[in-house]
Amino acid sequence: MPQRHSRMVDGRRHVWLTEELWKLAADLPPFDLPVEDVVELDWNCWFDDDDPPTIRAVAEHARRIQDASLEHPIVLNADGQLMDGGHRLAKALLLGHATIRAVRFEATPPPHEVLDPS
Repeated sequence: MPQRHSRMVDGRRHVWLTEELWKLAADLPPFDLPVEDVVELDWNCWFDDDDPPTIRAVAEHARRIQDASLEHPIVLNADGQLMDGGHRLAKALLLGHATIRAVRFEATPPPHEVLDPS
């Protein structure tokens, strides 16, 4: 299954395909963003009732954090919210980096899918 980013917008789940976001963001100018400015640092972005933070699930995220490359910028929507790069952000935090490379859309791209609440 392809990687996806989703968030609730007006009571509906908006879904973006991560690889498509990378293509759309490829020409955006990167900048240094203070790690502490990313509000998602204190959000539950990876777990929910259907996917609890088991030891196995946490270990999988730890592996992804360890393998993450800081060569690639994180991707922010037009409002500055994280669309891609949570594992890179976690790695930068663990390494004590004050900033992380980021790109930001001037206008958030339309979602690839919109789901009604179930």
